[in-house]
Amino acid sequence: MNNKLRRALLDRSLSLGTWIQIGHPACAEILARAGFDWVCVDLEHGGIDLETMTNLFRTLDGFDCVPVARLPLNDPIWIHRTLDAGARGLIIPMVKTAAEADAAVRHAKYPPRGVRGFGYSRANLHGVDFDEYIATANDEIAMIMQIEHKDAIGNLDAILEVDGVDGLFIGPLDLSGSMGLTGQMTHPDVVAALETYRDACRRHQTTAGMHVVRPTGDNVRDAIDQGYTLIALGVDTVFLNAGAADALKSARGK
Repeated sequence: MNNKLRRALLDRSLSLGTWIQIGHPACAEILARAGFDWVCVDLEHGGIDLETMTNLFRTLDGFDCVPVARLPLNDPIWIHRTLDAGARGLIIPMVKTAAEADAAVRHAKYPPRGVRGFGYSRANLHGVDFDEYIATANDEIAMIMQIEHKDAIGNLDAILEVDGVDGLFIGPLDLSGSMGLTGQMTHPDVVAALETYRDACRRHQTTAGMHVVRPTGDNVRDAIDQGYTLIALGVDTVFLNAGAADALKSARGK
């Protein structure tokens, strides 16, 4: 297996990535060169389209950095086109049931496990590497289900039993919103739901993931201590904002 992200997921070893919302290859180059294990192109929020995403993947392929996409929805067309463009990992949003998780996996895998269609695409160098790609893709694509609704918390055991689910990724803000507690991360019900999520991942020996949007030494260490091993650090927009604000603060002596 050449995909170090999927290896880390299956081994439950620490994997550090980041998020892209600015659809310019320079952002991908800078983040990949910084040494992140993977970079996730955010197709749910922001204005990145399929062609822009493909160019970001081309950029990431020049580095030891796995190209990942967070899809806008759990949809076969998005799954097929994103994989054909060269994604080596998918984060599937708003998965609430085992059936939804299984559908995502089936559309991401070639037969016999799945129903992904065969065809020349960028992922197989437009046919040049076709045979090699279709022979290895089922083992090389990392499949991560995003848990971001209260209904998913009640279905975690069933979701984690789906063949082909390599890891989970929590969406705590959306989760709190589904509970009528938007943004109340310290509310006992939200805290309990997050504990249930981590406990289920431990029981099933499946990687637990989360996004530390504004990373610090303390909150990243806390995440690791809580058992998270798939961690997204920051966002390109947050890095830009924080760097600019800090430079101005230093220059103005404030």
